Amino acid sequence: MSFHFSPSEFNFLLCKRCYYLKKVKGLEFKGGFPEIFNTLDLSQKKYFLSKDTHSLSKELPKGDFFKTVTKKERDERIKKKLSEFNALELPGKIYSAELKDKKDRIFTLGGIPDLVVKFDDSYGILDFKTTGEKDKTQNYKFQLESYALIFENPKIGTPKLSPVKHMGLIQFTPKEIKSNNDGSILQNIKMQYFKLERNQKHKDDFLNFITNLIDILEKNHAPFFDARCNICNTAREVEKI
Repeated sequence: MSFHFSPSEFNFLLCKRCYYLKKVKGLEFKGGFPEIFNTLDLSQKKYFLSKDTHSLSKELPKGDFFKTVTKKERDERIKKKLSEFNALELPGKIYSAELKDKKDRIFTLGGIPDLVVKFDDSYGILDFKTTGEKDKTQNYKFQLESYALIFENPKIGTPKLSPVKHMGLIQFTPKEIKSNNDGSILQNIKMQYFKLERNQKHKDDFLNFITNLIDILEKNHAPFFDARCNICNTAREVEKI
């Protein structure tokens, strides 16, 4: 038996019971993740993709961003007997080959990274987040590590990009409104780059994390209610009615 994980799901793994019910039983509470964050993410990506890494932060080495190619575009190229991908192009979704956790159990990863960067001697994984000013890299370290592992251990159809040496977050924090006109506003947004060191300890931490997740998913019953989880508490109250 193998397990498949999406890197983005690691960011919201707050309750073991809810996670088990989603992955094993197919029961999921749709919390309604605000669509505005996806809208912001797309606009940020569209603006920066034509630039280089120094437009984000001088702390980054100079590098260029990969662009994604849709399946429709790839199919059209194949019909014309052209290469599916040109230089600095990637498929929209990437997948890993089979990987193993600390107990030799097989798992795979698949997802859609925000920004993939080519440097002179390596590659980078960066992610846009609209949030506060505090460094949030620890909240997203497993997501970033997942994408790095996918590129270093790709399934056929996903290019191998190795080594991945740079990971981090580009955080956007809304600040004061400068002016408004006819239903529009001009607002300052603070942009910060926070680096996440990639080393063997972080790789081991990720494999330990995956091992613990698979331990949960292999149980023959759901974990107990978590008193800290609003969803679990709501379900418990409903059961009393």
